Amino acid sequence: MAPIILEALPLTHEAWAPFGDVIQGTEDPATMPAHVVTNNILVNPIPGHKFNRVSPIISTYADKAPAELGTPKTAISIIRIGPPKGLALGGKFELRMFERHAATTQAFIPLAKAEPKWEQFTGEKALVQDSSEGMIVVGCLNGADDKPDLSTLKVFLASPSQGVCYHAGIWHHSIVSLGHQDYAAIDTQITTNSSLKVDAEILRLSPEDEPHAIVQLPALA
Repeated sequence: MAPIILEALPLTHEAWAPFGDVIQGTEDPATMPAHVVTNNILVNPIPGHKFNRVSPIISTYADKAPAELGTPKTAISIIRIGPPKGLALGGKFELRMFERHAATTQAFIPLAKAEPKWEQFTGEKALVQDSSEGMIVVGCLNGADDKPDLSTLKVFLASPSQGVCYHAGIWHHSIVSLGHQDYAAIDTQITTNSSLKVDAEILRLSPEDEPHAIVQLPALA
């Protein structure tokens, strides 16, 4: 089957809603989704906002996994990753895999990069400072055959200030960063290597197969 040709879309609350939540602050609380309750922070010298429960962390292991498989743990992990070789803004991305997590939401939140000046103070080695940043975000609903329904496939480009949460059961790609970046990953799993299907179900194409989709990334001058 010939690959689907797509363009990466801007990641917005409305466009991503069928697949999960966008994790992002704003200067205008009215732009947040309706379920988000905003508190004004008035005790600081400069007032701010707290956007409550932007993205709930949800686990349904009690319904989907026998207790003998182990105890699911909700935790924050860190992923340090760079871009796939040759991938950059203005180029093309081939979608060749899907994964889903049947019993947990999963969130990825980019962390700010420390400039080299911090290394002497903290001992923290700075990440590579890339001109390309952000991440590719893929969402696809489940089909009647219990496989990704490619008619619902959407691909987005998240800015460096945006995190993303996938609802449980949403087919998506593993994290694809356009720069060298640390991400906080928040989910619930029994294992630490996704060796149980209930933790992660992964579908990969063979090298000789056509990709599911070819995605054009914007150049962003």
